[in-house]
Amino acid sequence: MTRILVIGAGLGGLTLAHALVRAGLDVRVFEADDGTGERTQGYRIGLSPVAMEALRASLPPRLYDLAEATSGSLTGPGLLFDEQLTLLSSDLPGPEESRAFDRQVLRQVLLGELGDRVSFGKRVKTFTDEDTVTAFFADGTQATGDVLVGADGGSSAVRRRLVPEVRLVDADLCGAMGRTPATDRFRRLVPGRGTMVKGPEITLMLGRMQFDREPSEAAAELTPGLPMPHRESYVRWVLLVPPDHPAATAPPREEARELVLELIEGWHSELRDLVRGADLSAVGRSKVFDRPMPPWPVSRVTLLGDAAHLTLASGGNGAATAMQDAVRLSALLAEVDQGRHDLLPALAEYQRDLLDRGNAAVEVGKRALSRFIPAGGDAR
Repeated sequence: MTRILVIGAGLGGLTLAHALVRAGLDVRVFEADDGTGERTQGYRIGLSPVAMEALRASLPPRLYDLAEATSGSLTGPGLLFDEQLTLLSSDLPGPEESRAFDRQVLRQVLLGELGDRVSFGKRVKTFTDEDTVTAFFADGTQATGDVLVGADGGSSAVRRRLVPEVRLVDADLCGAMGRTPATDRFRRLVPGRGTMVKGPEITLMLGRMQFDREPSEAAAELTPGLPMPHRESYVRWVLLVPPDHPAATAPPREEARELVLELIEGWHSELRDLVRGADLSAVGRSKVFDRPMPPWPVSRVTLLGDAAHLTLASGGNGAATAMQDAVRLSALLAEVDQGRHDLLPALAEYQRDLLDRGNAAVEVGKRALSRFIPAGGDAR
C-alpha cells in the first residue's frame, strides 16, 4: 500500500487526507501547530460549486452533510455604499451559488474521522528523498513514506527546498479584519452575498456568516462525538488600505478594531458600531510569491494549495484550487497504488495540472483585488 505523508493540516491538506483514505491509501498528516485553536485567516470563506464538488468527492457522506448543514447562503445582491451608507449600486459582481463557511468550523469537520492519522506539534525541518521519503521534525521524530506532499501554506518549508528560487514577498496590502455577532441591526448591512463600503482612500468589505444550523447542534445530531465549537452567526468585516496609506506601513496594532475605528472616524454610526462590537479582530499584511511557480524536478516530493499557488483574497479561490489539487492528486496516487500508473510519471502529470491551475488562480486573485484597490492606491 502506498504511504503518503502530508505536511500541513489546513483545508487543502485535510481534504487530501480524506480523499486518500476513501481511495484506500495509507496517509499521515503532520501539522506544525500544537492544536486546532482559532485561526483568523478571514474568519469565513466562500466555496464555489467546484469546491463543493471536491468536498463531496473527498469526504465521507456524513461529514459532507455536516459541512453543508453548517454552511450558509451567499445568494442575494452585492451592495456598494459610500461611507455614509448612501447606496451607490445594488449589482456588485460576485458568486451566485457559493456557500459561506466558517474556517474553524470547516476545519473541525475536516478533522473528523481522521483520528490519529493527524499529528500536531510536528514542524518539519528537512526531508530526504531516495527510494522512500523521510520527514524529520523539530521535536526529533521522523516519518517515512512513499510520497511527501507539502501542504504547509505560503511559508512552506517543503516549497523552500523544492523551489528555493521563489521567494515570499510583501504584497503591499494591509488588511484589518474582525468578526461581529450578527444582530438584526448589523445583518441588515449585508442582505446578500456581500457589501462594499468605499470611503476616501479605503475600502471596507462586509460579509455575512449566517449558519444554516448552529454548528455544535448540527454536529451533535449528524456526527455524535465529533468536537465542534458553538458558533453564532456573524458579520465578517475587512478594511483594505492602499499601499501608500500611512496605516499600511505602521506597526500592526494589537487590536484591529482600534485601528479601523481611527480610520473610519466620521463614517456612518452603523459602520462604526459594527466595528466597535467585534468579538475578535486581527491585522495582517498579505504575502505573495515573487514570480509564477515554475516546474521543479519531479521526485517523490510535491506541493499542494498555498505552498504552490499563494493567492490574494478572492472569495475562496485559493481554497477551491487546493481542494481541486487534492482530488486530482488522490486519484493519480490511487492509480499508482492499483498498479495502473507508475509513481513518478503520475507525479509529473499532477505537477503539470497543479501549475496550470495554480498559476491561473493567482492571476484570478490579482484581478479580483483590483476591484477593491485600483492601481494608484485610490480606493474610490
